[in-house]
Amino acid sequence: MSHLSRVHSLSRNRQAVRRFADRPVPPELLERILDCGRYAVSAGEDQPWRFIVVQERLTRHRLSEAAFNSEYVKTAPIVIVGCARVHSRISGHGKPAFPTDLAVATQSMAIGAVDQGLQVAWITGFRESIVRSLLGVPPDIPVVTLLCIGYPDGFERLPPRRPFTEVVAWDRWEGGAE
Repeated sequence: MSHLSRVHSLSRNRQAVRRFADRPVPPELLERILDCGRYAVSAGEDQPWRFIVVQERLTRHRLSEAAFNSEYVKTAPIVIVGCARVHSRISGHGKPAFPTDLAVATQSMAIGAVDQGLQVAWITGFRESIVRSLLGVPPDIPVVTLLCIGYPDGFERLPPRRPFTEVVAWDRWEGGAE
């Protein structure tokens, strides 16, 4: 099986985690996952990320409260908080690159985790000021993502994928704007 077909298989066969099992993630797996984020591409290769690895149960429970009582955050043995270490490049159209850079790094870690036999839940809905205060993140540093990692304790059914022709257009926009 080629590397490309492995990534394709992981993407197509992913499942939605209901909650995480109370089972630790081996440190060597966690380091491989973090390396996936560390080696992700970024605008100008600025690597603007700083990852805070939260393993301590009480801190995870407090993070869960900041994430609107997320069961994923509460039960995951590992929560990686993705912060923008610097505000990164500003593109030609005036938008900062760090949100995209952190999304790429987070997705790289998510794929790396699934490749290691773990599951993930990616959280973008949280009270940033509470997360910042809880983890000691400076006020000028954006907190962008929470990535929950662990062994699953049950799965939820994913909604069916939209047809290929509905999500892919060739050379120009086709169809209605939904």
